[in-house]
Amino acid sequence: MRISKCLELWFGIVLLSLTGMAVFISLSLAKIGKIQKTAGSLYTGVLIAVIFSVVYIYCATRGVKKSYKAIEEQKDFFDTILSTTKDMIFIIDKENKIQYMNKAALKEYGLALGKYCCHAICHQEIPCQQNGIEKILQGHALQIERTMNGKIYDSIIVPFVMGTKDISKMEILRDITERKHLQDELERLSITDKLTGLYNRRYFDDILEKEVLRARRLRHDLCLLFIDIDKFKNFNDDYGHAMGDKVLQRLGNIIKKHIRNGIDVPCRYGGEELTVILPETSNCSAITIANRILKGFGNIEFHISSGGEAVQRTISIGIAELARHNDAKSLLVHADKAMYKAKKEGGNKVCGYESAVYVRSSDV
Repeated sequence: MRISKCLELWFGIVLLSLTGMAVFISLSLAKIGKIQKTAGSLYTGVLIAVIFSVVYIYCATRGVKKSYKAIEEQKDFFDTILSTTKDMIFIIDKENKIQYMNKAALKEYGLALGKYCCHAICHQEIPCQQNGIEKILQGHALQIERTMNGKIYDSIIVPFVMGTKDISKMEILRDITERKHLQDELERLSITDKLTGLYNRRYFDDILEKEVLRARRLRHDLCLLFIDIDKFKNFNDDYGHAMGDKVLQRLGNIIKKHIRNGIDVPCRYGGEELTVILPETSNCSAITIANRILKGFGNIEFHISSGGEAVQRTISIGIAELARHNDAKSLLVHADKAMYKAKKEGGNKVCGYESAVYVRSSDV
């Protein structure tokens, strides 16, 4: 539209120029008497042409002004939209230099026009190697998650061509830090037992499968502890479930105290049964860990609120080591059988599967 209006204006100027030339030639000829008879008619025609040209140029000029005004209004409209959005918007050229920043981007990073985006945004010396950069170079939009300055952003990168054949890109960054933290918290709650603070059964089943596969692939040791509180049903019947909950909580704390944080995986399997996955742990080391848990729990005194009476509880622990042909299910079954073996022998013991290895807490 803008180009067509300019052409109309240019055509009007050319028409007026030609009319002026016609007037000049007519006057020259009239002076020398060559066209005296037709001078009046020619003057009239020229005058009409001049008036027509002036009107034409005026209309074309008004059209150009209206076009410019519409363009300015559109620019102001989009500037308002880009300035009021909370998302950060960058326009980056083929050399990865920033050509445009909206208000949100200026507030977060300051004025960085003409600077390399890796310096201004990522604070790196070399351009960031984003996943899917080949897709952008092929002209396809890309959505990725980026972490910068301690914040997490949902990034949408849209390539475009403007003026030349070189691809520029517009990147829109939305701060999703709070949302990610909430998602992480929901994920944590979904895999955590509320009472003990240990992982729950769903997480145990998933991680045990993965750890067995990893131990097989890397040919590493893997052991599993299966823990059960001795005569726990009788304790609940005598002192109530609230007191039983306290026993479970204390046992969970003792387990976490004696295992490796971030490596070993303590879980509440169900009821008073707890498990501990011990990656890269030999059977001998697993026995040592189990005995520490056994002794630590056996030393705790639980005070009954009704009469101030102090009681102690014991646990039975079964140990199973991943054998050559075992899978996750058989490893769990073996640890469970070892735990029941400890119970049959009176409890307060550590027993390994298919072995008579056990240690009374009093002997540790």
